[in-house]
Amino acid sequence: MSLDELPAGLHEAEDVTRHYDLVERAAGEGRAGELYELALTLRAAEPGWQRDAVLLHIQQALALTPGPGNAACAVRLAATEQLDSRVRLAAAQLASAQPVDNLLPLYEEYEQAPELFACLTQELVLRHPDIGQHGAVRRVTAHLADANHPLAILPLTLLPLEDSLDLPSYSLRGASYAIPFGPVERSGFPRRPGHQMPAVELLAPGLLTAAVENWAEDSNGRIEARAFRLAMPAELDAELLEGLGLTCLAGEGEVTVRAATPSEVMRVLFAAAATGSAYGSGRGGAYGRLLAWQSMTALAGGTRVEDAAGRTWVLFDASTAWFYQVAWDVGIAALDPDRLLVHVLAATDTD
Repeated sequence: MSLDELPAGLHEAEDVTRHYDLVERAAGEGRAGELYELALTLRAAEPGWQRDAVLLHIQQALALTPGPGNAACAVRLAATEQLDSRVRLAAAQLASAQPVDNLLPLYEEYEQAPELFACLTQELVLRHPDIGQHGAVRRVTAHLADANHPLAILPLTLLPLEDSLDLPSYSLRGASYAIPFGPVERSGFPRRPGHQMPAVELLAPGLLTAAVENWAEDSNGRIEARAFRLAMPAELDAELLEGLGLTCLAGEGEVTVRAATPSEVMRVLFAAAATGSAYGSGRGGAYGRLLAWQSMTALAGGTRVEDAAGRTWVLFDASTAWFYQVAWDVGIAALDPDRLLVHVLAATDTD
């Protein structure tokens, strides 16, 4: 079977492995133009899971197989993609696999695909710390700012608290990534039924949940976001969390709390936003960074993400009925420098 013959009978195929092999071989041989034309043909063909699977594989093979022609055709395909999730995925795969020199000339086509290049820019920032030194990237970033694109608020360099982010590793047949959250070994903190901390509950910032909203939107997740002003200064520990009346800690079960650095918290928030949950694939690295910033800023008091450095942070988990205790459990709390203002974010999901 040749590339020209591939569309014939595709919708009747019970397995598309042979089709994948053919696409991958063509990408490896640098036949990017042929793959691009094949993708256009398939887009006009009869709908079906087989067609959709091969179309996605063409996009991935072009993005993940290094070569200037492959990169250029991957951008051309992604520029006309209708699904936002596919655009985000294409940007992530291009940034992960293509040398920067293959991508920079393509920034001249920014106006044909502003969303793709907005995502690509931030995906490159995550993987290439010096990408902001290139004039083409700075020019596109300036255009994005003029257009009030949401990603334009992100800088072209990583902050110190972004030094531990886990990035996916892509291959032609899948992807792998770290999950820096989930059930932990229990510490056995002695529970105190009925214990209450004198505090006034405040309206939690709307963006507090930004990093984990996809868990509820795309999967079976549930979220708790709370803010409190304490009557007197306190330490951020299990006893304090126990006394705030959090739904996620209600009932029987052990609570585990450990001190965390802003980098550790950002790592958790970024993974939750970028890679997603049980049934969701997340929002990708570019929007994952933005959503993690939004949650981190809200947890730190709602002014600047840099204010996170002045807060006290803990990560917590519990074997209560609220947490599913499968793989997707998150508990974060932050205490302001005066030890009076507490913000809490908890999320859990199951398959």
